[in-house]
Amino acid sequence: MSPDRGQVGTWRSRVEEPDTGHALGNPDIHVLATPVLAEFCDRAAKDACERAGAGPTRRMRVDIRHLAATPVGDTVEVCARLAETCGDRLVFEIEGEDSRRTIVSGQVIRILDP
Repeated sequence: MSPDRGQVGTWRSRVEEPDTGHALGNPDIHVLATPVLAEFCDRAAKDACERAGAGPTRRMRVDIRHLAATPVGDTVEVCARLAETCGDRLVFEIEGEDSRRTIVSGQVIRILDP
């Protein structure tokens, strides 16, 4: 079953040291790493699919703009809104914030598994 356009999912997480650039190999960069933020975006899209009862889906593409650094201890909340369906492809618009500002925007595409 394909979810309805407009379906929303969220992902909320506190930034911990293992989520930082430093932990991923960028010395002394103690803010949320872009690959971790991309995973948070995909989790928000997956949440939208699960809330809609869409059945199994898998990530196809994550295309985001990481707009601001989020320090360890701050909380990030990402929202994914289903903008388009095309066959088995689900296209989500992404927005996310930390406690101070918008930190991410972009798109996630997930595929419905047969």
